[in-house]
Amino acid sequence: MFSEVVQNEDGQDVKGVRLPIDVRLCDFDDVSYRVVIDAADLQLMKVSVAIPCWNTIEAFGGADARDAIYGKLVQATPEAGFDITLAVPLDALPAGETAQGLSDKIARLKTNIIGGAFNFHFQALLDGKTGAASKFNARPDTTVFLFPRADRVTVVFSLEFSDRVDAAIAKVFMQEFVDAKRRIAAAPPCTFGVNPPLELKEFGITEPTGNLGFISFAVLKSHLDSGRKGKVIDVLASFRNYLQYHLKCSKSYFHSRMRARCVAMLKILNRAKVEAQDGDKKEKKTMAGKTFIRAS
Repeated sequence: MFSEVVQNEDGQDVKGVRLPIDVRLCDFDDVSYRVVIDAADLQLMKVSVAIPCWNTIEAFGGADARDAIYGKLVQATPEAGFDITLAVPLDALPAGETAQGLSDKIARLKTNIIGGAFNFHFQALLDGKTGAASKFNARPDTTVFLFPRADRVTVVFSLEFSDRVDAAIAKVFMQEFVDAKRRIAAAPPCTFGVNPPLELKEFGITEPTGNLGFISFAVLKSHLDSGRKGKVIDVLASFRNYLQYHLKCSKSYFHSRMRARCVAMLKILNRAKVEAQDGDKKEKKTMAGKTFIRAS
């Protein structure tokens, strides 16, 4: 696992040679990663992640999700500049883990950690408990509010878009979510509008804030039963990325349609050009009596 095929001095392929790496990358929502295999210890890979909202969600499900899902892989002291570091042994997988399963866990590191904030309130709902409302900034332009009640957890997303085109497309998508509830009886109750929901009074928000609006989902206990809690968490934790994905796809589709329309119009213009006939005279005279030849 995590090895390359290289060639020896005789030009023959040698499999299983592990090379040191140091890779840094960033996600759409300001989450950054670093993957390191040090030359001094090629049997250990370190995966670090920096999540801007970590300090907010750590005490409200973030730390619980980290310990429950990654357990002994969590390094006691994260690498400098990061919130969580996983120390993954490459030669001996943890007990009960497979290479594919461990790879999937690492790939879902951000989603699993942010999902812990939702699981914190969803599990309390299933256990018949209620707690205090909480919020965190999933992105600089998106704030998530969670309001636990005795029979439901209301999740509110406050959305902002600096680009007017993005805002117009996103508004259509939000209205489609509300309309879908009319066709899908089992879907969570959903509302969208520029006026903040009544629940936001707990955070002192009672008037429109000038953003795109607020979309809220009321997650009932029936939505979490029968092992469906994990799927609900995945959908909500990745909701803003889901929206961003469809915004980009929509804009790409619009641009492709516009390009196709321009090509079609150019073809029409080309067909409208007047073609010279064989009998047309190319020699012309001006009013002064001078003669000139018209180019074909």
